[in-house]
Amino acid sequence: MLVSIGSTNPTKINAVKSALQIIGLEYDLVAVSVSSGVSNQPFCDETFVGARNRAIRSLLEAHADLGIGIEGGICVEKNRLVAFAVVYAVNKNGKENFAKSASFTLPAKIAELIYRGIELGSATDLAFSTHDSKHKSGAVGILTKYIDRTRLYVDPVIMALYPFYNSID
Repeated sequence: MLVSIGSTNPTKINAVKSALQIIGLEYDLVAVSVSSGVSNQPFCDETFVGARNRAIRSLLEAHADLGIGIEGGICVEKNRLVAFAVVYAVNKNGKENFAKSASFTLPAKIAELIYRGIELGSATDLAFSTHDSKHKSGAVGILTKYIDRTRLYVDPVIMALYPFYNSID
């Protein structure tokens, strides 16, 4: 089975590889650089749109059997800025499913930068004097010290894929 992912970000690619190995799916994976079609820092429902766009665009560009899109986003919950990810899976027959990752609150110094228009990865780098954190452990890794972006994404990839490997319908 040819599986495409709508990103060349190593953390997203590794999450998809791990998820596919966990569920025991035989696959060839191709990473495709595609536009999410949403802002650089998606808010709330825009995150779902970006993940779906990435899945569909990668599926079409790679002529894959299954396309996966992962999009990180932020939203306000209980007066706090919260980060999360959305994973979409779409097959060549048009069947779709999605899942959302665990979410985590962002500290005030990152939230202030985001409210000034800076994307989460760049805000994290500025707040913690790091470089290119979104291609590494990300804000979640820096904040928790135990859960990096790859780990955060693995479970929602599995959850988004269940209709494609577990025929329960």
